[in-house]
Amino acid sequence: MNAKDIKVGTKLEVEIPEYDRKADESTTSYISQLADVIDDKTICIVSPMSEGRLKFLSRNLTIIIYYLNERQELLYFKGQVKGHRKSGALDVFDVEIVSEFNKIQRRRFYRLDVVLNCLYRVIDHQPISTDNYQFDDLSNTELTTAYTKNISGSGFCMILEEPLNSGAVLDISIDLEGSATIRVFAQVIRNSSEKNKKFEAGMHYIKISPRDSDVLTRYIFEKQRQILKNTMQAKLK
Repeated sequence: MNAKDIKVGTKLEVEIPEYDRKADESTTSYISQLADVIDDKTICIVSPMSEGRLKFLSRNLTIIIYYLNERQELLYFKGQVKGHRKSGALDVFDVEIVSEFNKIQRRRFYRLDVVLNCLYRVIDHQPISTDNYQFDDLSNTELTTAYTKNISGSGFCMILEEPLNSGAVLDISIDLEGSATIRVFAQVIRNSSEKNKKFEAGMHYIKISPRDSDVLTRYIFEKQRQILKNTMQAKLK
């Protein structure tokens, strides 16, 4: 893969090193666009912008560029700014690609370590047909609090105050850090005791709506992407 595989006009996200962020700048992430492909290793990008403000990129600055390809896969690479010039009315920067292209996997089974608040009720001690499980209104239902230890597109690990029997089915609401709340029916596939009188239960989804599945997948993907950005930011220091 090389620069010519990126389509002119593609939206880009440009990540600058923390040390290059000025006191009056609130972010290290800027939006840009691919203006031209000069050769296999060199691209021309429009001056990055955030909140209506243009960002000047100094010569030899190392940056990380993220973009979505035509298959909606998120890729990134490291670039080095080679110079600034005018292209018509636009300020543009020539950037040399100095790393391989890397793809962030949108894997369904990627397990994200994260603490998320949960509310649950036990509805069955042994599973029946999922067609019999309906997401009822819980406004007048007593629910128990718990939290996740990790989560994936197929299940999660939950920390709670009471032991659960293997095979039990729970109706669970999971708060995705305030961005959304999803609702699932999940079955206990393993359990164990934790320290401080806590219990750990491995949960597997047996029913989740297509919408909530998509919301969860996007949440995990964005968290994975942010972890990667933080890692790359550390490498830019």
